[in-house]
Amino acid sequence: MLVMVCAAPPLCGAFFRFGIPALEPLFVRWFGFGLESYYLLLDLLLSGITPYMLCFVSAMVILDETDSHMSAYLCVTPIGKNGYLVSRLAFPAAVSGLVSFCVLAVFRLSVDSIFIMASLSLQSAVLGMLAAMLIVSLSSNKVEGMAISKLSGLILFGMVIPFVFKGVGKYVFGLMPSFWIAQWAITPGFFAILLFSGTSVLWFFVLWRRFSLKLT
Repeated sequence: MLVMVCAAPPLCGAFFRFGIPALEPLFVRWFGFGLESYYLLLDLLLSGITPYMLCFVSAMVILDETDSHMSAYLCVTPIGKNGYLVSRLAFPAAVSGLVSFCVLAVFRLSVDSIFIMASLSLQSAVLGMLAAMLIVSLSSNKVEGMAISKLSGLILFGMVIPFVFKGVGKYVFGLMPSFWIAQWAITPGFFAILLFSGTSVLWFFVLWRRFSLKLT
């Protein structure tokens, strides 16, 4: 299953790149509208899916080590809790950001700027790490982790909001870091990056405290 999870990003990318444009005439014929105006949203989801899938693998590894009490032993070694977190979450998230950039570069639908692709990949890597932390902090074992991983996918839901809601009501979802990724992609600016960073730090702090309690 974990092998298939790692293979999912290029498979999703291939469907987005070749399947969606092929279905475009059918959507216009059957529903009276096309998906071309949502190509940017599909690129955002593609950039977010890759780190989410790869960091999910890291979360399952952590839960496996927690079940076997290996994580507690590793945390009392010189690497400590912070080093353990870096090795199991931060490093995989960094690798997933690079993979996300490659997948986005090959299978993108609308994004042409290398800078935007790199920025989206970096932000999505942070989002993937937060999703993994959500899984490990709320799960007691691998079975619960599998269930919560399905709910943690909602962390990507914020990307949809700016494309659906245009009024000030959309900012109700402002605590979701993914909301600010989409907002930045639509109207690039420092303000959206700042709020993405702030909400990500907030989520990280809350989840890290809960995760630390499990390692004691």
